[in-house]
Amino acid sequence: MAALKVALLGASRTQLSELAAALDEALKASDWQALLVVAADVATLPADLASFGLVLLAGLQSPASSLFLDSHASTLEPAQEAADQSIRAALAHGALAYRVLYGTPDERLAHALHAVQSLLTPAQIRPSPKAGSGNTKNQPWVWMCDKCSDPQCEHKLLTALLSQRSTGKSGGNMENKQFVSFMNR
Repeated sequence: MAALKVALLGASRTQLSELAAALDEALKASDWQALLVVAADVATLPADLASFGLVLLAGLQSPASSLFLDSHASTLEPAQEAADQSIRAALAHGALAYRVLYGTPDERLAHALHAVQSLLTPAQIRPSPKAGSGNTKNQPWVWMCDKCSDPQCEHKLLTALLSQRSTGKSGGNMENKQFVSFMNR
């Protein structure tokens, strides 16, 4: 089974090297077969970038968001902005799809791991290093009624009303009473 080729690009060398180290460690810990290539500017972009299965771009943090998001609270240098723009231009010129990673270092790592996992076959997927940590963010959302917390009550009422309307039954008076009764709960 061939390894997934992942390109990790970005203009901030410090953040990029930290993310690359964390991503490489997480990939090894998960036993996912992936080859990670890192490039911090256009000159170091791999010539065969189009052959990569996944291209990740570490987005620049604005100075204001850096104060809140991570320990790299420095101002954006014009050189970093120029490097970021040239990387994006090279990707656009090559018509290459890529995913941008923003957030704290942990959030960037989680987004990168999710992107890698989305491209693996089910046989290749094993629990990621942070799986099973009791995190409920990945659980599907369940709708609950605002009035009684019954996920089906409003649905039942509105479905019944719509089916009566579509079948052409009169009884509009009954519909209005049911709706008013429902709204007054």
